[in-house]
Amino acid sequence: GVVMGTLGGCQSARVQQPVVNSLRAAQGDETATRMEFWHTLNDRPLASNDDAFHALLLYFDGKDTAADYAGRLQTLKARHWISDAFNQPGDRAVERGTVAQALVTALKFKGGLTMRLLGPSPRYALRELQYRSLLPDSSVNQIFSGGELVGVSGRVEDCRTGKPAYVPA
Repeated sequence: GVVMGTLGGCQSARVQQPVVNSLRAAQGDETATRMEFWHTLNDRPLASNDDAFHALLLYFDGKDTAADYAGRLQTLKARHWISDAFNQPGDRAVERGTVAQALVTALKFKGGLTMRLLGPSPRYALRELQYRSLLPDSSVNQIFSGGELVGVSGRVEDCRTGKPAYVPA
């Protein structure tokens, strides 16, 4: 009975309605739809895989041309932003390692020796982003709130544009 009791806590968190599925594209106004996505995501207690992948595509491409989660998943795999073996559902809460792997690959961060040799696994990608102060210390399986995911996007933007995220006193 002890083993069964410990296995029960491994249930993965699900997001009732990913933000990307709840938005109705404003006719001919992609900018408003994008702004609404980021604003709505910021208030969510959990960010889903679907929302995170949509956010990555919006962030790096300025748009998401995929019709659905399957399309976004295919795009990220084709770009090698996530592993070909990745098979989590779209409504599952996104793990930090998944986002880290996509960001490190998309940003072309080389990382340390281990990452150069073994590739940007979620674990080493997360370490690289923590080293660069783009993500707080956390575990690879830890999930994001919507606000945390939006915050990471802002820190990545500051890094890419050379604007300091904060100025020491």
